[in-house]
Amino acid sequence: MSFLQKIGSEAGKFLHKNASTILTCVGGIGVVATAVLAAKATPKAICLVVEAEVDKGEKLTKLETVVAASPAYIPTVITGVSTVACIVGANILNKHRQASLMSAYALLDVSFKKYREKVKELYGDDADDRVRKEIMKDEYDDFENSVTKENLIFFDNHSLRFFESTIEDLLNVERQFNADFETRGYICLNDFYDMVGLARTEYGAEVGWSIDSMREFYNHASIEFRHEKVKFADGMEGYIVIIDNDPIIEYLY
Repeated sequence: MSFLQKIGSEAGKFLHKNASTILTCVGGIGVVATAVLAAKATPKAICLVVEAEVDKGEKLTKLETVVAASPAYIPTVITGVSTVACIVGANILNKHRQASLMSAYALLDVSFKKYREKVKELYGDDADDRVRKEIMKDEYDDFENSVTKENLIFFDNHSLRFFESTIEDLLNVERQFNADFETRGYICLNDFYDMVGLARTEYGAEVGWSIDSMREFYNHASIEFRHEKVKFADGMEGYIVIIDNDPIIEYLY
């Protein structure tokens, strides 16, 4: 590949990756440019209307006024139309990327669930539990332990992250989570993260539960939590927080 071809390829990748941002920025600049051009065109339009009235010898009608003044606003109209096109284009690209991201999450979600089912089928139900515990132990090696005497460490099984809490506080969170779910009729995984003090994730925003999906897949409308105890090499104990009713993609549809 020649140098120019490489530059062209890199430029194409950059434009493809940042097209939405570029269009949004251009749209923002276009809004300002449209306002400036309109302000500059107004005095010129007034002069054109006055000249037309002098030529006619009387006051212009509304339609004649628009026709007389329109040449002054042509650059403004072109800029305005282009701005709208950029904003609409950015919105279309964003929706397309969101749809692609949703498809990717759905594929990952289905693949992961099939993998877990196959592990259970081949090695028994306790194999899945052992895998979770080993993953928690691996992650614990990089965990900066600052747990107070009152708190315990818990491990979120979906995002593979630790958080600190007491058993009482966590049980209260789980009760409140279910209460909010029953009141609203839907809830996402990020809502749980908010309650336990974990940062939101992109995945957590895309998966969740609805009353209808819960009744369809589980024949009840309560999200069930389990806590599996794990003991680490340094003697510290922790719990894996497991949600038995897996969240689903497109839970609102």
